[in-house]
Amino acid sequence: MKLRVFIDTNVFIYAFEFPESNSCKIIDLLNKGLIEVIISERVLKETQAYFRKFYNKDRSDEFRFYLISSCTVIFPENVKNEISKYRNQIKDKDLEQLAVVKSLGIKFLIAYDRDFNNFEEYITPKAFIETMNLVSSSTNY
Repeated sequence: MKLRVFIDTNVFIYAFEFPESNSCKIIDLLNKGLIEVIISERVLKETQAYFRKFYNKDRSDEFRFYLISSCTVIFPENVKNEISKYRNQIKDKDLEQLAVVKSLGIKFLIAYDRDFNNFEEYITPKAFIETMNLVSSSTNY
């Protein structure tokens, strides 16, 4: 059984922008079918928005297709209880991600975002690569 992980928006962006990054190594694991990736609808929308703003609509559409075809997308209505439970424990921009992780019992929330520091599931891309016994890049992302 594949390891199920949650990947936050910034990992997808860093993987694209920095091909030598730990984030890119994580996406390679996804592309090779070695991990199962869960994302929230918010991650889907944030990634699309980033690529539309800094690249173009076609690149944004390519990433949307990639995310939908390679990841499982969980919608906020499916994690309403957890959203309510964690609402005052984390910033709203990160609430949906945390709710998905908690709801599904996912062990790793891979992100480069200190707002997740207080949650045991949080792990940086570099730390995750090292957990997988792979050679990490020097940067944390």
